[in-house]
Amino acid sequence: MQLTKDQQRLKDKSLDGRLLWELEHGFELSPRESGLIVETVRSYYSQASEANSGRVGLWVVRLDASVGKPLNELPKVQVWVTLDGGEEDLEAYQLYGHAGLRRQKLLRISEEIVDQEGIATQEDLARLLGTSLRTIRRDIAYLRDQGLQVLTRGAYSDIGPSLSHKAVIVEMFLSGSVYTEICRRTRHSAKAVQRYVNTFGRVVALHERGIKAPEELANYAGISKRLATEYLNLYFQFSEKPVFKERINDLLERLSSRPSYPGVDKTGMKKGGLVEAGR
Repeated sequence: MQLTKDQQRLKDKSLDGRLLWELEHGFELSPRESGLIVETVRSYYSQASEANSGRVGLWVVRLDASVGKPLNELPKVQVWVTLDGGEEDLEAYQLYGHAGLRRQKLLRISEEIVDQEGIATQEDLARLLGTSLRTIRRDIAYLRDQGLQVLTRGAYSDIGPSLSHKAVIVEMFLSGSVYTEICRRTRHSAKAVQRYVNTFGRVVALHERGIKAPEELANYAGISKRLATEYLNLYFQFSEKPVFKERINDLLERLSSRPSYPGVDKTGMKKGGLVEAGR
């Protein structure tokens, strides 16, 4: 689908768009080479809050707060969330419109809050996204029908922790779903799905190289500890069955064929030692 003139202008002004322009015009790289570099840069800096634009801070109830007490009596924690996801949000808007973009933000923001030991209420999410509580509830119901759980205080107290939407998407891939089917069900762009799958592959490759602790895997892969743990559990679950193990091996082989920075392999580990990636 072609971008409209206004959408292209927004893309060009985003941080990703400016970097792409500099790589293509300043360094005379091809669009494909420039795109791969931007993807790599994003994976390394995704967990560095000082390197992220489009983020806002808010106070929410702590994840471990008691259930049943009034909100004003519960401990709070300050968290930072990505309200503007740059090119990824523009892709979602282009493909799925306002509702699709809002639902993608809903998943991302609720999970970012949990990663920082907080938990959002539906009212928090409605305020952040500038919409009504009724719309948020409708979006949550829609996403639940697609197998995606929005992490809110009410849902967390009822059913406890659930898989993040990124882990659910990787699980679909490992189960044999093709990208077009995953995109249709989850309302994500093919680039976003591929990014989640490739990050899962990096976590597996790091694990095979001897990095076992979720904290270290999260650091090297540039993701949260919770997501690293979910990816590890998926790997353990699917690697026991030959048909799924073959799909994982194909992914690792494809990732190993990509060019890497001199002296650093595809997992972010320094050849002959370790390098601190993902910061």
